[in-house]
Amino acid sequence: RPAGWLIVPPGSVILHALPYASTKGPHVAIDTVDTTRDNVVEWLEERQGRFIQMADTIWDNPETALNEAKACRLQSDDLAADGFAITRNVGDLPTAFMAEWGTGGPIIGFLGEYDALPGLSQERQDTQSPIVPDGPGHGCGHNLLGTAALAAASVVKAWLAATGTPGTVRYYGCPAEETCDGKVFMARAGAFDDLDLAITWHPGSVNSVWAGSCLAVNNIKYRFRGRTAHAAANPETGRSALDAVELMNIGVNYLREHTIDAARIHYVITKGGGAPNVVPDDAEVWYFIRSPERYQVEELTERVRDIAKGAALMTGTTLEEDFLSGAYNLLPNDV
Repeated sequence: RPAGWLIVPPGSVILHALPYASTKGPHVAIDTVDTTRDNVVEWLEERQGRFIQMADTIWDNPETALNEAKACRLQSDDLAADGFAITRNVGDLPTAFMAEWGTGGPIIGFLGEYDALPGLSQERQDTQSPIVPDGPGHGCGHNLLGTAALAAASVVKAWLAATGTPGTVRYYGCPAEETCDGKVFMARAGAFDDLDLAITWHPGSVNSVWAGSCLAVNNIKYRFRGRTAHAAANPETGRSALDAVELMNIGVNYLREHTIDAARIHYVITKGGGAPNVVPDDAEVWYFIRSPERYQVEELTERVRDIAKGAALMTGTTLEEDFLSGAYNLLPNDV
């Protein structure tokens, strides 16, 4: 390991191991972790306005998965002004970018997110008050997640510059976490291949180091196509795509009894017809299928797929499957 990098025991907070000389004075030798922590906190407090304004701006301008143009530009421009080199369109995703500063190793990456969720528009207050009715909002705190990860990358960069320690720090702007797309395509493009360490976090009710896992997932839309008819005059000539969606959902709900306790299957009907007196010829349901291990998700997806096929057979409709994305369970590093 290069001189100046500290090895900390499991459970330590990484930032406590990053010496930094305050911008208020000349270079200061850092001898203890306590002094390091104090200098890191001082550096962040001096610049808290920068990061608070960024988090608030992303909150006030929520953007759903793969539409995070404002947040992506805001963060990449901020880091460019801080001296980072910016690589855009990582993984061929217009709202993904990488910011890099330094030379040599180790290469430390901070992963940030900034996508919002549909239907959760909210003023900055603790009672429900949407900014835009039915608009998107940051119910999962990604306005904080991305901003704090960016702040961590910035303070590491400042320390590397102040101490002359070799090393490279990166910030990854990762879109579409909520739909499990962003990091999958970035990883496929090799964006993380040469990292020595990747660090991220998530807003929560406590401050702690977390070394757990999360569920693997498949993100799939099932679309049924039938034949329209007047629902009162000649319903016998129709083939309801909505019936197929409902029968599929009923079948999946019966499947739950025969899955492992940790499995999770959830859905929303994204298209169900336009009027009750018209037999719907086009309907769609969107599923997330989760389980602790990837192979379990694959097995469970096959069972859900069979149910969808059965629903199509029962209703005389056809089935189209749109596999949007899939992700492995988080693989933690317990070192």
